[in-house]
Amino acid sequence: MFGARLETSCFDERYIAALRDRDPEAEAHFVAHFRKPIWLKAQRQLRAPDLVEDACQETMLRVLQYFRSGRRLENPERLPAFVHTVCHNITLEMIRSKTRYSQMPEAGYDLPDSGSGPYAELVTRERKELVREVLAGLPEKDRDLLRLAMLEEVDKAELCRRFDASEVYLRVLLFRARTRFRDEVLKRQGKK
Repeated sequence: MFGARLETSCFDERYIAALRDRDPEAEAHFVAHFRKPIWLKAQRQLRAPDLVEDACQETMLRVLQYFRSGRRLENPERLPAFVHTVCHNITLEMIRSKTRYSQMPEAGYDLPDSGSGPYAELVTRERKELVREVLAGLPEKDRDLLRLAMLEEVDKAELCRRFDASEVYLRVLLFRARTRFRDEVLKRQGKK
């Protein structure tokens, strides 16, 4: 049925449907048609014969899995571009995975200044103080809940046990405590 159509390399919805339905004739044509272009693309980027072969097989597999999962191309005639893009992404993944060390430019690079300036330190100190003051002004239950949930990162089950609340109600309690905290911060900053 697809013999004459497949020989002309006409990529249309019927061709995609045949790949999706695992038609052996369509799959054989797909492999035969795209094997060389994929190999050339992978060879240009990877150079190592074993990696090139792996990239070719992975490209074929991912494209066929894409269609077998029921997905489609908006424009089936763009199948060659789709295959090329999949191959390109796979070669980049392989390059990244095979790179043992991060690449450093030949000229090197300047490390960023890790120390913050005096202004940043002042702002950080002021923010810490503001948080301390706002927390101190909250009701004890809200203060404890925020401290345990945000700073100490206690898990939900433990929080539910400590505050005698279900998970759903714990979310309500956290929402209310965060809202009170936020409102108080905004009030002190003159934004509310």
